[in-house]
Amino acid sequence: MFKLDIDLIQGLHAKYGLKAPLLDAGGLPNPTIADYDISAKKALSVTLEDGRTVKVPHAFQGDRYLQITRPWSFIDPNYLILNPGMGDPFIEELPTQYSDRFETVILVSVFEHVDNPYRVSDALLKILKPGGCLINSTPFIFPYHPSPEDNWRFSPTALKRIHESSGFQWVEGDFHIKINTGDGVGDTNPERYAQPQAIWASYAFCRRPQ
Repeated sequence: MFKLDIDLIQGLHAKYGLKAPLLDAGGLPNPTIADYDISAKKALSVTLEDGRTVKVPHAFQGDRYLQITRPWSFIDPNYLILNPGMGDPFIEELPTQYSDRFETVILVSVFEHVDNPYRVSDALLKILKPGGCLINSTPFIFPYHPSPEDNWRFSPTALKRIHESSGFQWVEGDFHIKINTGDGVGDTNPERYAQPQAIWASYAFCRRPQ
């Protein structure tokens, strides 16, 4: 998860008034959260021979990771977290137990790991109440990260197509993270540690029709 995901969802909450009950689908109680502003602020400025100044990632990229317990409590202090890695059903199976249950469902850095995004989107529609909101944030440019699988990358257009095919009403979506290699952020993979890295992420905000 990215710190910018929290900023995004706080903004959507202020704009649309997200409601309980909320489900964090595929989330964790204590997620590891990457705050890339920390890395960017510590980047080294280097002046090239042609006079241009560029940012070079600093040597301790791991210090950007934060632990924030239950990050969506500002919407619903008692929100539910369901994650197959903790023994819960897969998202595709949730309508059997949670049909028409939630006012808000959040997926952050989950959609790239699913087997079939269309089936998952169909299930998400069914577990929302009529008029309920879905927020889906997922990487577009990001290193391979199997946990246990890393299967997809999505543009905002792809998210719109998938969720509308399930019957969602599209409200808004875009790239909400655009970190480029010149921004002073470095990779944390040991094989490429501190090499310049680009991170882009897309989001979708949709409603189940009334």
